[in-house]
Amino acid sequence: MASLRRDNRSFWTRGALTLSVAAVALTTGIGVAAARPIGPFEVGGAIEVEYDAAGGPEFFGDPTTPETDAAGGGKKQDFANNLSIYWTPATDAHAIGGAIRDKWRGTGSESGSLKYPVTDAGATAKPGQFQHFQGGSIYWSVGSGTHVISGVIRDKYAGAGWESSPLGFPIADENKTGSTTTHEQLFEGGAIYSTQKTGTHIVWGAIRDDWVRNGGQNGRYGYPTGDEYDYQGGKAQDFQGGKIVWKPSE
Repeated sequence: MASLRRDNRSFWTRGALTLSVAAVALTTGIGVAAARPIGPFEVGGAIEVEYDAAGGPEFFGDPTTPETDAAGGGKKQDFANNLSIYWTPATDAHAIGGAIRDKWRGTGSESGSLKYPVTDAGATAKPGQFQHFQGGSIYWSVGSGTHVISGVIRDKYAGAGWESSPLGFPIADENKTGSTTTHEQLFEGGAIYSTQKTGTHIVWGAIRDDWVRNGGQNGRYGYPTGDEYDYQGGKAQDFQGGKIVWKPSE
């Protein structure tokens, strides 16, 4: 899996986190640090550390549930402002909320393919949000909606520069085409295709426009066998059925 970029916490204004409090979270984990009552329920342990660090009652509101067990030995707690905190020994405690939480819960929450969050939500370079999970990522923007990206397509997306690349935000979830080993995902500025035979490649720009006019992966060119590259003063990309060339004069 591609390396994660640094957790961007500027989206959620976070209060000061002292070294002593951080040490409590790291050394005691859930349920050992003394819990305190907040509204109708107690908040304690690493969930309490995350609660305080991310803004406390003003940000989360009061808890609406007690701390409860989650899948795989984790813990969770819900809060009034459409937010939750999830914890495991492997991931630490992370807040999740809004459209990203809704999407995540639609995949099965921590029991689904994404599993637990490994970062808090962060602001993207372009206006929007992202959050990374053990099994992938969720991206949201006003124009593109909320979509999951995972596996080799996510790795390719990360290598291209995430949403800051010409691909922009995903505009659909991953789709399996033809068979369970053939995958595609559409983005604002192009698409990523992955097959066992051809590998995982980006198609975008004028070359993608020409490819789509010729039927895309179901047309005479088939799937891309490589990424776009410089060619005779322009760009070219190889496909199963041939090469598509673009030049500035065209």
